[in-house]
Amino acid sequence: MAKKLSVIGVIGQKGGGGKTTIAINLAVTAARQKFTPVIIDLDQQTNSAKWRDRRKPDNVAVVATPAARIKATIETAASHGADFIVIDAPGHNDSAAIETVRASDLVILPVEAQMFHFDTLPAMRDIIRLGGDTPTWIVVNKLHPATSVMAKKLKEMIFGIYKIPVCPAHICRYDIYATSADEGLIPEEKKSTHKAALEIRELYKFVTQQLNNARGSHVRQDEKSAAGA
Repeated sequence: MAKKLSVIGVIGQKGGGGKTTIAINLAVTAARQKFTPVIIDLDQQTNSAKWRDRRKPDNVAVVATPAARIKATIETAASHGADFIVIDAPGHNDSAAIETVRASDLVILPVEAQMFHFDTLPAMRDIIRLGGDTPTWIVVNKLHPATSVMAKKLKEMIFGIYKIPVCPAHICRYDIYATSADEGLIPEEKKSTHKAALEIRELYKFVTQQLNNARGSHVRQDEKSAAGA
């Protein structure tokens, strides 16, 4: 049975916040689960595309395109068999972020545990609304491994102040994220027993659960509409 197309947007106002790291890790993890992933790279720095240039395994495609071409690129990718699309949106580009939210089934918003990043959240909340209120989850990124025990309290604080749901999975500051990306890989491919690989598996599991939950609610809503027709 053909898999349903999933589109995950990764947005954030700050550069270097972890958008590309999350995008490439989700895409490769999906490929390892027998999906056909495509990363749509909207950033002028084309970090995802450069990562793909360094990559030897041929199980992830990356397409660099302007934000105005998101819809057409998704349609083209789907027509060629893609069933798991991740949009790597640029920082400091509100229009691209809005178009990413609008095109996605689920949005990931990586945030470092710094006030400079927290200060962007009210604006990001407005962008999410302008994009149609696609379900969005903050992912706390670059936590020091020694402070990860405090992550739960931090996530509760972020949600309490900014009212954007926070993903239970988080990402720590491990060198392997950078060293594996330098080789066109992800931590799972370089050392599957590393804690970074576990973090990404947890994040991917959460993302797929949310996508399945959203589909289930749509099905139930369609059934109610049909019953009332």
